[in-house]
Amino acid sequence: MITTRDRDAFLVSTVIKLIKRNAVPNLRKVIAKTHSADIARWFPHMRPQEKTLLFKLVAQEDLMGEVLRELNTEDRLLFLEESEPAAIREILRGMAPDDVTDLIAELPDERQEEFLALVEGEASEDVQQLLQYEDKTAGAIMNPQFFSLPEDMTASDAVERVREMADVEMVFYVYVVDAEMRLEGVISLRQLVTTRPDTPLSDIMTTRLYKVHLSTPQEEVASVASRYNILAVPVVGDEDELMGIVTVDDVIDVIRDENTEDMLRMAGTGDVELSSLSVWRNTRARAPWLFASFVGGTAAAYVIGQFEGQLEQFAALTAFIPIIMGMGGNIGTQSSTIIVRGLATGEVDIQERWKVLRREFATGVVLGTMYGLLLGVVAKLRDWTTDATSPYFIRLPIVVTLAIAGNMVLAATLGTVIPIALKRLRIDPAIATGPFVTTSIDVLGIVFYFLLARVILF
Repeated sequence: MITTRDRDAFLVSTVIKLIKRNAVPNLRKVIAKTHSADIARWFPHMRPQEKTLLFKLVAQEDLMGEVLRELNTEDRLLFLEESEPAAIREILRGMAPDDVTDLIAELPDERQEEFLALVEGEASEDVQQLLQYEDKTAGAIMNPQFFSLPEDMTASDAVERVREMADVEMVFYVYVVDAEMRLEGVISLRQLVTTRPDTPLSDIMTTRLYKVHLSTPQEEVASVASRYNILAVPVVGDEDELMGIVTVDDVIDVIRDENTEDMLRMAGTGDVELSSLSVWRNTRARAPWLFASFVGGTAAAYVIGQFEGQLEQFAALTAFIPIIMGMGGNIGTQSSTIIVRGLATGEVDIQERWKVLRREFATGVVLGTMYGLLLGVVAKLRDWTTDATSPYFIRLPIVVTLAIAGNMVLAATLGTVIPIALKRLRIDPAIATGPFVTTSIDVLGIVFYFLLARVILF
């Protein structure tokens, strides 16, 4: 069975071969039969000169506006740099205001005015308004072109207005407003076409509304759409006036972007763009996080050096350092990942932090005890000393059992406490994962291990 990934790989290789042969007629046929989202996936695999030719052919097929929505930032900027202003103006004219805003917002400040001048008429006013809102808020991602009607209008008149306004993006719902454009209710198209023609909209509208403010973070907007299974979220201003809507396609983009961002930050790669081929950009984004790991590793090496005398007396202690550090780091990352994701989705309530902490602490105790006993058995079976009557023969398994158990409990606790503490300080908890959690656990785990050894073995 051919998967989507296999099909994409085949298409990419085919298109690249056609570009190298300059087989323009064949390329046009492939482009005409391919969805814009699939076309956008070709670009990251191509060289700049190959992209340039493909840009021209896609524009000739009147698909460039749809493809631009799906392109990564690097390829968007490349297209804008290489295209004539007249061609860009024609493309922007066919795009929704929120999509144009996303495109212009990615440009350097000195270039935004230049491209904003290419947007004409009412669309220009919409784009300028959207650019004023803070990035990654409901106001910044909403579409100001929505469908609203007065509450005293009848169902039959409303249906006629829907027909007249069929070009409005994604008319899933009809929003009912008063004379001041304040949101009063919402009606689905199904309700509208199945009700009696002379029924006023005020009689059939739903007044239980799920709406967001202009300043609401985009991840909260996505959460509202997901939780209540709605296809568009109305955005209101300070006076409850309807300002725009965030449609389901934008919600999906937000969920994808937020999940990707969280995963990258938790892995310690910052703002790396997945499709970027820039070595310098990837290096610059990852180097600071790796420096945190470097500092933590250096600190752990320093700690081990302070206990050099113990290692000289009993070298067997060295053998268990990797597993004690590794198990602590793993359970710490697991706990922090669960908490960070739970905080992002609302499944973990910061007000119930003690309940969450007790759960993770108990989990650490159970897992620590289980693996501690297992490692103790391994240490007992291994003949670390030829003298079975030696105190080390019994004491070493006790040390490694307590060390790994204690380290896993500590790691689970830290992996829970740090994200919750950062959330209370209004800092993105995703930054608590990755190098910071694992390296701190490594250092504390080594200290705990050697202190136990000093007390029990020596």
